[in-house]
Amino acid sequence: MSAEVKVNKVGENKVMKYFRELRAEFKKITWPERKEVVNTTGIVLGTLAIFTLMIWIMDSVFGTLLRKILEYIR
Repeated sequence: MSAEVKVNKVGENKVMKYFRELRAEFKKITWPERKEVVNTTGIVLGTLAIFTLMIWIMDSVFGTLLRKILEYIR
């Protein structure tokens, strides 16, 4: 069993064609400016901090309530 690479009529294999087309597509990409990346990263981290704090508070409240309920049952 050999690992053959299919070659089209012009002599280039599919892998080379794929990477050539990939390179052409990457040239079409509009990359964001550094300032935009920093701003959106700050927004994401801020939102993450807020949600983390909210979940921690809710976990603490529900944990305390559950403890009180279990102490009452015993």
